[in-house]
Amino acid sequence: MKDKKSVDALEQFSTEEQRQIYYRACIAEFQQLGYQDQYLEQLNDELVHLLGVSKDPNKL
Repeated sequence: MKDKKSVDALEQFSTEEQRQIYYRACIAEFQQLGYQDQYLEQLNDELVHLLGVSKDPNKL
C-alpha cells in the first residue's frame, strides 16, 4: 500500500518538475557511487583524442 502523503506530494508537481527531480536524484547517486571522476576522466581522454590536443602542458 502506498503512503497517501507521498502520492499527494507527487501530484502537486508538474511532469517537467518530476523529470528534473528524477534527474537530480540520478546525478546525486552517480556522484555518491564515485563514478563522476571516472566519467570525467574518460570524457577528457576522448576529447583530447578527438581534438588532437596534448594532455601534457609542457608540450605547447
